[in-house]
Amino acid sequence: MARRFVLLVLFTLFLSFSSNDVGCKRIYREDHMELKRQHKLLNKLVKKTIQARSIFPLYTKYGDTYDCINFYEQPFFNYHSLKNHTHDFPVRYTSNPEGSRDQKSSPLFNPSNFWLNGKGCPDGMVPIKRNTENDLKRAKLATEIHNSKYKPLTIDRPGTHFAVVRTKHTNVYHGASAIISIYGLGVSESQYSSARIKVQNGPDSIEVGWTVNPTLYNDVLTRLYTFTKTANSSCFNTLCNSIIPTSTDIPLGVAIEPNVCVCARFFGTNLFVHQDSSNGNWFLKFGQDEAVIGFWPKNVFTALGDGANYVEWGGEVFSPPGVPSPPMGSGIKLKKDTTYDAYCRQIKTINETDYVVNAVDTEAFADIAQYEVFDVEEYGRADVQHMLLFGGSGGYTGT
Repeated sequence: MARRFVLLVLFTLFLSFSSNDVGCKRIYREDHMELKRQHKLLNKLVKKTIQARSIFPLYTKYGDTYDCINFYEQPFFNYHSLKNHTHDFPVRYTSNPEGSRDQKSSPLFNPSNFWLNGKGCPDGMVPIKRNTENDLKRAKLATEIHNSKYKPLTIDRPGTHFAVVRTKHTNVYHGASAIISIYGLGVSESQYSSARIKVQNGPDSIEVGWTVNPTLYNDVLTRLYTFTKTANSSCFNTLCNSIIPTSTDIPLGVAIEPNVCVCARFFGTNLFVHQDSSNGNWFLKFGQDEAVIGFWPKNVFTALGDGANYVEWGGEVFSPPGVPSPPMGSGIKLKKDTTYDAYCRQIKTINETDYVVNAVDTEAFADIAQYEVFDVEEYGRADVQHMLLFGGSGGYTGT
């Protein structure tokens, strides 16, 4: 009974940080004192619950603190009233799309070098980041900033810029993948610079990639991120009950080395987002071994539950009006040479028959001259295939 009571209180408090019915927008309306009061109470109960369940904290060499939580005791399962049915919930990746692809990428993430304990959580548990009151405030602001890009660019809102390759025609896509080069970039506290894959259908979209985002992470490390947008909610990583972590040792938001700018040919990591044809869930695979690190249940979406109709690869930056825009990609003007330029190589889609194919019928798009993108549809090497180069030094302030 005591355990159930603690879980019920934790669940109730979690809802107070969520948005209208689903998501994290409600925290946008919390005033400072209420947010502080609720965080204090939540933190107190979490500590008691951790002690009662023998759940222990994990620490990273970057100063992050995580708690190992039983997979089926994640907030998502409580929130969606699945407590008595969690083991019937489809959480496994059951269908592999067909089609050949060279999956080799640089081994950028080694859990033994990331976790101070050298291994992450025990089997059956997942690492969930501990969020302070300031973490929640930053996440709120970062989400508001990120959401602003979904509004048309205007003179009053010139801060978000893109250099991408995108699909031109509406088709059914069951996913997308690419090997994306990794860079560390200098951005100011109010800016971000990202490289990512985006799949979208109507109001629903999923972004996966790396970002340097001091507003969100309170540092300038290059970190893995997801951004989920639905008709009812939007958030980074796990903050609005959208993506469910599944990995014992690779958490969302993990720092991806290198965190300094390097000019190394084909130094990147594989990202693969795929809708499982057997259950409709969207799965995220990461790294050289394509480890499944999380999934989005079909029922959190409206349109994406039936597949995507638009895919995009490339770079995105943000800077407040009047502040020179930050670097993108490798931070230099394109030389059309992968020794220097940021890239997405082997850009692929998964078609409606669940077959992996090179992306076709694509177009390059950059909204301002300070950022460039170059679409190379047929490079001729098995480890490259369809590739795009993107980036720029920034410096744009708008008009």
